[in-house]
Amino acid sequence: MKSDIDIKDDIYNVILDTPLHLAVNGELSKRKRPHNSKKEDIVISILANETKQAQMAYVNVNVYVPDKNINGQLEEDSPRLRTLCEKSFSLFENVRGNDFRLSISDSKYECGQRVIEDSGSQCHIINNKLLYQIINE
Repeated sequence: MKSDIDIKDDIYNVILDTPLHLAVNGELSKRKRPHNSKKEDIVISILANETKQAQMAYVNVNVYVPDKNINGQLEEDSPRLRTLCEKSFSLFENVRGNDFRLSISDSKYECGQRVIEDSGSQCHIINNKLLYQIINE
């Protein structure tokens, strides 16, 4: 069985040094977003983890993209969001690790990608909800 910490480690290693990771100008974190960050950050969190023989977990990989000031009003940075959405989707489309499978587009499960406004931090978040699967011996 894998704990939440083990799963975060797996996801972290999937992201590390990829085009998505290299494209952002902030941190890659398994905990929280750095306090008062104004950069593009990637944060990994576990939503649910069923520790059975056929173990499934839902994982959020959130990519924070600061809003742009356009004529005195903060608005989403659509071109940047589009670029990072594409890099995220490409990375998470179908991942096979040493002992796990990761997917963003399995039609049998609730996984996928959305862009969400976070007015409190003046950014938009690319929410990548991933399905993590492993067969435990």
